[in-house]
Amino acid sequence: MKFFITTAFVSLCCCMANAQTATEGNFHDSLSYRGTPGTPGYVRDTGRMLNTVNVLSRYYKQYSLHTVSSALRLQTPLLNLSQHIQEIGPEIIRDQASLNMTEGISRNVSGVIRQEVSNNLGPYMFMRGGQISSLRNGIDLTPIYRGPVPEDVAIIDRVEFIKGPSLFMSNIGDPAGTFNVMTKQPTGRTRQSADVMLGSWDLYRVAADLEGTLTKNKKLLYRLNTMGMRSNSFVKYDFNKRFLVAPVLKYSISDRTSVTAEYTFQQFRYGLMSPIVMTPDGFGTLPDDFTITAKDLPPYRVSDHTAFLTFSHAFNDNWTFTARGALMQNNKEGIYMWVTGVNNADPHVLLRNPKYDLDKTQVFSQQAFVNGTFHTGRFKHQLLAGVDMNQKRFTADSYVSYDTYKDATGATQLTYYPLDITHPDYNEQVPVYHTPGGVHNGNTHQKIAYYSLYALDEVSMFSNKLRITVGGRFTGITTDNNVSNVITTSSDKVFTPRIGISYSVLPSFTIYGLHDRTIVPQAGIIRTGEAVRPLKGENYELGIKKNWMDGKWNTTLAVYNIRRAGIMSADPENNQYKIQVGETRSKGIDVDIVGALTTCLNVVINYAYNDSKITHDVNKLLEGTPTPMYVKHVQNTWLNYQLPVAGYHIVSFSLGYQYQGGRGERYATATQHKTPDFFRVDAGLGWKYKHIRVNLLVNNLLNRDLIATPWYRNGLYYWVPQASANGRLSLGYNF
Repeated sequence: MKFFITTAFVSLCCCMANAQTATEGNFHDSLSYRGTPGTPGYVRDTGRMLNTVNVLSRYYKQYSLHTVSSALRLQTPLLNLSQHIQEIGPEIIRDQASLNMTEGISRNVSGVIRQEVSNNLGPYMFMRGGQISSLRNGIDLTPIYRGPVPEDVAIIDRVEFIKGPSLFMSNIGDPAGTFNVMTKQPTGRTRQSADVMLGSWDLYRVAADLEGTLTKNKKLLYRLNTMGMRSNSFVKYDFNKRFLVAPVLKYSISDRTSVTAEYTFQQFRYGLMSPIVMTPDGFGTLPDDFTITAKDLPPYRVSDHTAFLTFSHAFNDNWTFTARGALMQNNKEGIYMWVTGVNNADPHVLLRNPKYDLDKTQVFSQQAFVNGTFHTGRFKHQLLAGVDMNQKRFTADSYVSYDTYKDATGATQLTYYPLDITHPDYNEQVPVYHTPGGVHNGNTHQKIAYYSLYALDEVSMFSNKLRITVGGRFTGITTDNNVSNVITTSSDKVFTPRIGISYSVLPSFTIYGLHDRTIVPQAGIIRTGEAVRPLKGENYELGIKKNWMDGKWNTTLAVYNIRRAGIMSADPENNQYKIQVGETRSKGIDVDIVGALTTCLNVVINYAYNDSKITHDVNKLLEGTPTPMYVKHVQNTWLNYQLPVAGYHIVSFSLGYQYQGGRGERYATATQHKTPDFFRVDAGLGWKYKHIRVNLLVNNLLNRDLIATPWYRNGLYYWVPQASANGRLSLGYNF
């Protein structure tokens, strides 16, 4: 109902809005654009890295993007791709006052939700019944466990959500999909900007973006982004301090050859790993500022280093070569309080025990690929071929219950710090702990390595009305795991095919179909001595795409059917071994509407219906139950209206909401516990004058009591509380 009300409201605004014409075009490094959006105006780039050029009217914003980034390796306009891909640009991110990838960016794509149990340790996004994997600049930096650290908006140029498998990028990950964060790169222009933000709970944030040339011949370009932030929280004793610096250098060896080096350093200090709470009384029955932590626990500490090196060369107008390498290292250490089950003596007294985490994560990734265009008779081919390699390491001392004692029988028992949720007292002292000898003496040592060879050919025919894409990827995977001295290994080689078809009914209207597969590495041993094989995912998808008003706004509708097979479970006869009988099936509908309905009104409207169930499991009671993090209906709306006033003053209004209905729990369970629906309203007011921009945003305008990531276990209801009504005021200046 909310979706149809919003659509009616948008239509009314369209009738009232000024119909002044405006256009905006972007020139990307992999495509150059000629003509109005939505018409066949894309031509092959000469291989030179072109600067971003914006041609703007006074009022027009660009919510709707028409190309994928060069990091996705494809050279086909979004309209003609045989897959549902959504692009989120800087205009939307700025209007919504997002801070990083965990701060609401997911609301702009149909069906994407977040699991919020680990504060700042990873994006943890779910879609189409599974957890989607993450890329940065087209590189797989997803660690073995937790992460990567969510990208700050200070370095984000755009975010791309690829629904379903993406053989052209990787076949490692859940078949639900992937998202890719493109970081800001040098453009060749000389400019500087600064942003300051103030907000509720003592939020203070300063960011700067500087770029220009370092040599007279303009062959050496630079870009530098920095950010510092500190904030308290609506939750007691929680806080957040962040620092970021991200320099980028690009050197043009010639008009056809360039080298780019990029480094990002992020440092975090925060009070709580996660504001999870629990009670025997039901979901949402505690105040939103309630916490289970101890007052004087030291802060959680995180440092994150990421480096990229990219080489690009155009042999001629039709063939280009790209090689890219990346390194990510993340170090975390912290203490948190945890409660594993209900206290039968007094359910309202939580038996807290301190846990310790010390983690070191490393990901090395390398890729090389060629793009080429050639003809065979009347058929045009766009060929993509290459190799990907990746090595992941995780060393940790995790989930250590360090505060223990020996009872009269000599058995080890946990030391509890009781907390009465009706009259909490946070002054009890909890001892601090560090792993003797550091992380290398920890209880977890894991490695995953893979190499992958692939080729993809898009064949165009009938004056580019029909496009058939055929591809395949061969992947070899090895895993080595030592967790608490239980050693498991696996090795496998898998071939995954892809076929897609896209047909242009009109120059602005396309129908498509897709079949693609993916794999997820798993480690373990079956009782017969065989290694556990990768989880296999398969996706079938049909969709339609339409550009409206010369591409100023677009719509995408997709239906999908996803099957996951070979899900690993513990052997019921011996839990040191594994079995592979798990299977799930997800099917549903995605709808996305994005862009400028009029000169002054930009919208993001999306809806997703998902039916995701467990079809086979070792525990027969789970068969037919929803998959973890299940949400049946997800509907989001965001409206931004700019008053068509004369002069340099621009005033805008924003209004949006997020709705999730039919929510399941964090874990699969045979007995479902009713979870309240999620509905949040946000509103904003903006003003711009020449080089100055001001934006005020109020989140949770209705001040509703909201929860995220609910689950029930061992007599307790667990959830993550959401913030009450809060505001953010940002001021930006372009020099």
